[in-house]
Amino acid sequence: MRLVPLAIQMILLAMPLLADDPLSAFVTADALRTLRSTGSVTASVPSSGALTLLPSVPARESLLSDTSGSPVTVGVEFLRVLTSKGGRMDGPSGLLSLYNSLHAVSTMKGIPYYSVTRGKEQVLFSQSFAVQSPSDLRRIPDPTFVDPPPNDVLYTIQEDNSFGKTTYQESFSFPGDHLAVKIENISTITLLFLPLVQPHSFVSHVVLVPSGQEVLFYGLAYLRTSMPIGDHHAREESLANRLAAMAKWLQARLPDAAAAP
Repeated sequence: MRLVPLAIQMILLAMPLLADDPLSAFVTADALRTLRSTGSVTASVPSSGALTLLPSVPARESLLSDTSGSPVTVGVEFLRVLTSKGGRMDGPSGLLSLYNSLHAVSTMKGIPYYSVTRGKEQVLFSQSFAVQSPSDLRRIPDPTFVDPPPNDVLYTIQEDNSFGKTTYQESFSFPGDHLAVKIENISTITLLFLPLVQPHSFVSHVVLVPSGQEVLFYGLAYLRTSMPIGDHHAREESLANRLAAMAKWLQARLPDAAAAP
């Protein structure tokens, strides 16, 4: 009898475990294997907008059509598993916590991320707050909910070192078992007074799929522009680092053991 190489043995042993993994219903076996072994998965988005890491949730078709509308200049997908120490996240209280956390945009002020262009960690958002409307930029408190609506729209202003001060529209979807938010610029992003990114052309999507005490975090960020963007790989890394910073921010907002009932 021939011996089975160690690597194949390990794969065969891992297969039943992956099949029993509750997240296997949402992501591919390859992505889940990498996710469990390394903690995160990143994939480039080609100009066609094809997505490879998108979880199998009802929001999937909407995201696929969103990226296929016109060529993507640069984009990345990002997966990470967040863990709560304060109980299940797939029950009503856990889902409500996630919904309110995503709306807590003022708490994103000062979050750190690694800047590829500057080669060091720095603050991602020097300002971050909700506003009344696109025509009324008066600051308002972060909205909180007791009974989350299935759809909600929030307008925000964020200022960062890459894109300056930008007004965003955040569109939330809550079908009941997962959450999704689309964040898109509604003001023109300029560079040295030149229009770099037109409205609705810098877009981020976040999909949260709770399962027990875990939350599958899927992030998608892409840019459409006719202007030169320089080092394409560096731009991808920058977008991935922004998504990683958002995941870390959300992880810090999950209930912990001390807050558990």
